[in-house]
Amino acid sequence: MLSSSTIAVLLAASSRVALASKTPSPEQLGEITILSANDLRTSDAANTSAALLLSATQPQYAAQRACAALGEQLWSPSAQKFDAGLNTSLAYEVYAGHLSANQLLWVASDAPSSYHHRPQCTAMDLSGTCHTMSCRARLPALCTQSAPAANAYNNTATANIYAPTRFQVAQPVGGQTLVGYRDFFTFQFKGIRFAEEPERFTYSSTYTNATGTNSALTPAPECLQAPNNGSTDCLFLNLWTTNLPSSQQPAKQDLKPVMVYIYGGGFATGSASNPTNDGGNQASRGDVVVVDIAYRLNTLGFLALDDGVHNGNYWMSDLISGLEWVQKYISAFGGDPEKVMIYGESAGAQSVQALLASPKAIGLFRSAILQSNYLLPYVPLAQAINQTTNPILNATGCASSSDQLACLQAYNATALINLQPNFNYPVVDGTYLLSTYIDLNASAAGKVSSRVPVISSTNRDEAGVLVPLPSSSNYTAAIYELAASQPQDTPNVTAILANPSAFPIGTGPSLNNTPINQIFNTTARIYTDTDFHCSDEYTALAAVQNGVWPQVWYGEFNRTYQEPGYNMNNVCQAPITPSHPYGDPELEYFKCHAGDLPNTFGTFAFTGYPERDEHDIPFSQLIVDYWTSFARTLDPNPEMGYLLARGYWSTINQIAVSGAWESVNVSRPAQMELQWNSAMRPFPEALQCGILGQPLDYLL
Repeated sequence: MLSSSTIAVLLAASSRVALASKTPSPEQLGEITILSANDLRTSDAANTSAALLLSATQPQYAAQRACAALGEQLWSPSAQKFDAGLNTSLAYEVYAGHLSANQLLWVASDAPSSYHHRPQCTAMDLSGTCHTMSCRARLPALCTQSAPAANAYNNTATANIYAPTRFQVAQPVGGQTLVGYRDFFTFQFKGIRFAEEPERFTYSSTYTNATGTNSALTPAPECLQAPNNGSTDCLFLNLWTTNLPSSQQPAKQDLKPVMVYIYGGGFATGSASNPTNDGGNQASRGDVVVVDIAYRLNTLGFLALDDGVHNGNYWMSDLISGLEWVQKYISAFGGDPEKVMIYGESAGAQSVQALLASPKAIGLFRSAILQSNYLLPYVPLAQAINQTTNPILNATGCASSSDQLACLQAYNATALINLQPNFNYPVVDGTYLLSTYIDLNASAAGKVSSRVPVISSTNRDEAGVLVPLPSSSNYTAAIYELAASQPQDTPNVTAILANPSAFPIGTGPSLNNTPINQIFNTTARIYTDTDFHCSDEYTALAAVQNGVWPQVWYGEFNRTYQEPGYNMNNVCQAPITPSHPYGDPELEYFKCHAGDLPNTFGTFAFTGYPERDEHDIPFSQLIVDYWTSFARTLDPNPEMGYLLARGYWSTINQIAVSGAWESVNVSRPAQMELQWNSAMRPFPEALQCGILGQPLDYLL
């Protein structure tokens, strides 16, 4: 909550915007849109032009006051460059139908003028040409945008709380007013409660009773995770948008698609506030609303009891509560509840697949992206209780309790999540999940599971950070060692050794081509195929053939940007050379798990990582354009009119090289190899998946 003094300032200023000047009414502001050209590289107004567009039509003097109330001035054609981004931002507003091509906007006058003693003011057309006209004409206003660009260092909870008041915004949402802030690219609302803290091992429900003025300046807390991080009261979301409507029920045609992200972390770690999955760049570059939602982790989010009531999968109730909150309130932030896309990576992709499989989630989204989804069948309830719940009951001393639920609820939460074993996997509970794997039979579409288009993507070498380097450079010994380390998905050693040409010893990454890394090429590929590639490919094929997912686009990242702190085997960074001191991504290296995230969110510069070569920025632009296009149009191939209007020439040129990203055809399945100069390639693992007992027709 805000302090009482801050709330008093906000309420005295406006019901919509916290300001230092006179209070503007909604009629003076209309909807507020941030116009900025986000190339994922720009840091502030020194490099590009940006503005605030106020849709309310009003005389020039009122427009001046409205800008001043926002802590800004009328935008000045003489002080800022029109063609440094504002030109394409306005062209896009015309393309999107938000402005007519002949619209005039109030801007600052270099000098006051009059005609026959009637004051004359300056209006600008959408090509940047200024016109003198009566100050009494009623036009929308173009205001300056002086808020700085956020990054991972100034976007912390502390910085947000003490952000200048003039950048804070107060937006009515249901029965409450949420106070967020704007940076150079977006309006941001952090730490919005979407569900009250549920009693332990019970199911959450959407929070709809919020009233008063509440802070949305502090990022959502982590859900409690080992060793002792986060909170049990953690069901909050973060939100980014470029548009704040003047009404909670804006016109349907003005609403934007919504991307709801679900974080990964093995169902044991993760955060909706990780800087890597900051949604600001996606929202501003792709003209979408981005939401990151939280869910309970580990035993607190998954443990099932043998009482027929507390059946596990509490994390799924959290995700559904978050999606229901989005359905109810997202229009207050300019989002369209009928155009929601869910997406997630690793355990987040598992969450997306579970939502696709769940009858409880039907109708809450219209498309989905699974990034690095791994093979994890859902465990029957009785089996889960026997293998995990009972050991936890024994470890806590609750096995002999007459009320096991009360005993577990009273047990220290931090101690509980640090026990071994811990419960961090989905179960077949009969309500949220009905079968051990998503039902991809034709009869399931739209009844048992959601019938929506899907993108599925993997990284070429997912296992580069998931399994240790082998202890031996002997091929046979390394295969047996890998099999022994994977009791859940044990590779078929006999079949692998009988077909050595299918998994040959590879060449290690440049400048790191040791015998161990040559063997690691083999073991990492076996693990990657066993746990990622094969199941993702046979799932895509079955879903398409049976019409459960009407279309699937499949991609494999062959260019990644690994976070330095997540590179345990030291093989996932591009090799450093004299000409590339931060690594040369055109050389060979392992494209590891999670290395796709800085590209899909466009955040490697946001998080302070350097550009390795001249392609890093435009490649990330391309991926953000693919992902946000899918949210807008249900097709990852961006509309050419959209790209032209926004001036996204790098993406236009790359698409000319790669061609269209084709959806999966069962008779000739192919994937987009996502790299600089991408290209369509046939599914490459057919032989390997057959040897591993997961042929591509596994589910057909």
